Amino acid sequence: MWMLYAIGGYALLAVESVLSKFLLAARLKNWQLYTFYIGIFSGFVVVFTPFGMEWSGPKPFFAAVFSGFVFYLALAFLFQSLMKSSAVRVYVLFGAVTTLGTVLLARVFLSEKITPETLIGILCLVVGGALISFKYYKKSFFSNWQKTVLAGLLAAFSYVVLKYAYSNQNFVSGYVVSRLGITVSAFFSLLVPSFRKTIWRELKRGKKKEHVKNFFGSAGAKTVAGTGTLLIHYGIFLGSVVIVNALVSVQYLLTFVFSVVLSFYWKKIFVEKFTLLNVAVKFAGVALVVLGAVLVG
Repeated sequence: MWMLYAIGGYALLAVESVLSKFLLAARLKNWQLYTFYIGIFSGFVVVFTPFGMEWSGPKPFFAAVFSGFVFYLALAFLFQSLMKSSAVRVYVLFGAVTTLGTVLLARVFLSEKITPETLIGILCLVVGGALISFKYYKKSFFSNWQKTVLAGLLAAFSYVVLKYAYSNQNFVSGYVVSRLGITVSAFFSLLVPSFRKTIWRELKRGKKKEHVKNFFGSAGAKTVAGTGTLLIHYGIFLGSVVIVNALVSVQYLLTFVFSVVLSFYWKKIFVEKFTLLNVAVKFAGVALVVLGAVLVG
């Protein structure tokens, strides 16, 4: 059952992926402001506090806060890459690195046992993801891939710390505190002069109506992402952090499908090549991802 929560969550994150790409590339054109907005909207998680929020001690509390802080950093690097590159390529590489990082870190810090079948499944996910994201016609990864890799490693670390937090407190407490950690991090990011100046400059520029549209657009994307993240976190709470993160394949598979469809309407934002070789490579990647999802389940 917990795998169904994770799959549903990743499906919603696929929707959020294309929404974020559209908002960053066509509307805001500013990763600092978008990251800040997402951080602020994370604070609305306080609505869940009546459903089981309790104090379980300083260690799980600060672990959850730290998990949120690290994840905010991951979002900052992820959105920098997303502004310049395809949503499919960014999220596929991000998911692959997060999966690998989670496997290694969970094994070291959480002593989670990884079966040979699970390892083969994870390998299929990573190779499939690479086939989807690699620009074979340029024989290289996309621009800003280094920041995407860093974002994936930070996200993996965040998930492993969060699993520790969940192991020492109930789900509501861990989830609420970790999301508030993101919000607190957003406010602390204003202490960075270049970050703060960029946000203020962007808010002063343009029409008020446009800012309102962008604000509510970001709120919509965060609502979708928040619901998806809630389902994923509940999956982590109930099951294995490694397998839940391996199921990120669902997200980048659907992101690819959504991007292809949207490329017919917004070609400059969602760019996909429709050559025979490109379709064949993508199909092979999809097949490996599906196989990997079955093996890790």
